[in-house]
Amino acid sequence: MPSFLYPRTVAFHRPAGQTKGGRIGYGGQTQANETVVATGIPASIQERKEGIRKPTGLPSDGRQPEWWVFISRPKLANGTLKVGDVMIDDLGNRYQVLAPYWDSLGYRLTCALLEV
Repeated sequence: MPSFLYPRTVAFHRPAGQTKGGRIGYGGQTQANETVVATGIPASIQERKEGIRKPTGLPSDGRQPEWWVFISRPKLANGTLKVGDVMIDDLGNRYQVLAPYWDSLGYRLTCALLEV
């Protein structure tokens, strides 16, 4: 249930690992090939000012926004989330978890918005 401190609701999915070898067709990352880790988690999503430098490194590229997501300790246990998990917010935006950090208050996730 969202609150004043955690006004958003998010879900976490874990993409399936590619187990086949050799030449295979592009499968893409979709919800169909993701395992649900947690749903209905209250969160606070905040944009970080610094952002991530785009990989092309051109001066005109600017920076890709980076997001901090705060989740209260009682809502998710330590070790539940991993690097590469996908977070879906209540507006349907998809983020990739870059760094799941756990402390005495709960999770502070560093995430990047997944663009189509």
